[in-house]
Amino acid sequence: MTITEQPVSTPPAPGPVAPDDRMTAGQWGRLAGLLALFTLLTITTGIWGLVVVLGIVLMVFLHELGHYVAAKRAGMKVTEFFIGFGPRIWSFRRGETEYGLKAVPAGAYVKIIGMSSLEEVAPEDEAKSYRQGRFRDRFMVVTAGPLMNLASALVLIFIMLTVLGAPNGSLTKQPDQTKWKIDKIYEGTGAAAAGLKAGDKITAISGKPVATREDVADLIAGKQGQTLPVTYVRAGESHTVPVALKPYKTEDGYQACCLGISQKLTDIKTEKVNPIVAVPRSFQELGVIAGKSLGALGSFFTPSGLGNFADQVVNARTDRQNATTAASTVPNTKAPTSATGSGSAEPGQDRLISMIGVFHIGTSAAASGVFALLFLFVLLNISLGLLNLVPLLPFDGGHAAIAVYEKVQERRRHLTGRYFTDVSRLMPVVYFVVIVLVGIFITTTYLDITNPLRVD
Repeated sequence: MTITEQPVSTPPAPGPVAPDDRMTAGQWGRLAGLLALFTLLTITTGIWGLVVVLGIVLMVFLHELGHYVAAKRAGMKVTEFFIGFGPRIWSFRRGETEYGLKAVPAGAYVKIIGMSSLEEVAPEDEAKSYRQGRFRDRFMVVTAGPLMNLASALVLIFIMLTVLGAPNGSLTKQPDQTKWKIDKIYEGTGAAAAGLKAGDKITAISGKPVATREDVADLIAGKQGQTLPVTYVRAGESHTVPVALKPYKTEDGYQACCLGISQKLTDIKTEKVNPIVAVPRSFQELGVIAGKSLGALGSFFTPSGLGNFADQVVNARTDRQNATTAASTVPNTKAPTSATGSGSAEPGQDRLISMIGVFHIGTSAAASGVFALLFLFVLLNISLGLLNLVPLLPFDGGHAAIAVYEKVQERRRHLTGRYFTDVSRLMPVVYFVVIVLVGIFITTTYLDITNPLRVD
């Protein structure tokens, strides 16, 4: 019966039932499973593996926190804010929002009511829905997540410059590529047999001058099985020896070719930047890295970029068997090293990486020091922020584009009320984008398992 038909002494019908703060047996089991997963992760990959996973979760959490704070400030109704996905482990309700933890530690999410014209909203909540908000509020809500990622990257850059110190006081300035020397000689290689040692500087191969590290790879490209005269300088004296180019295995089991050396730049000094100077420099570094990230993303989605990526996927097993050891693109406080190979393209060229690849690079980078790990998270935050600004649904940028379109339509039609975009007409685009994202997820995961990137 209705409330008005109840006797006066009867309490009103209860509203929505808040989640019970007490955990059920099933939820305790999920929590135990999550803790067991973290324990296994720590045992198998070390503490840095756990740090990388928690860092990724924190990065996504901050992204969603940006949406949450902006929505709350705009007076919109946020019904859920969870860390993780899947079955609920534990939650509590404060006001209109349920906060909690879920079983799959793959990030976080925020649920704001009325994100499009397709979503059904209770009449009493319509005024607090996203779609009824002012343009500036809607635009801020959907862009707050990417902006939070860019702000996180900015803070990390500032910390790296001022607290840890950066190579020559910069994250993006390239050191002199001509100032390098051999960092390591691999056992059982032609270089080891010829008597080359760490600290030597190769100046010529087959009589052709060597200036940069890349010149070495270029001059031995396609010459596996040959013996070439290599000129090097040691203690100010020049020597020329014959070096056989043959395959060898690195300590971690990778099949490599052909010279058998790794190199490091010598024109690198770790410098801490004055905080006052670091503020504008941090913005400058952020802009440079963001520009390069946009360029790399744009290069990937070109016919040649997609073709190269498809070739990498199809030939992943073969490429791993014949792979050269590759230089890490993640800088560190030490002079970066790279192993000289056959001169083929870098494995990371025109290549996206999956979360498995991020985890692999993260744990490897952490071994080089905190600086390398923080730089990785700078790149990840910038990439996540820029990717979500793509003006297509289901990205945040798609919602921002709709908000702008609706504002233009309101002014164009001189409307006093809200103009709502018919999102159903955009669903084919949404499906296409989702299919592309799923395809990228599958292929990058396969590639990162079959032929993972090397980080030295």
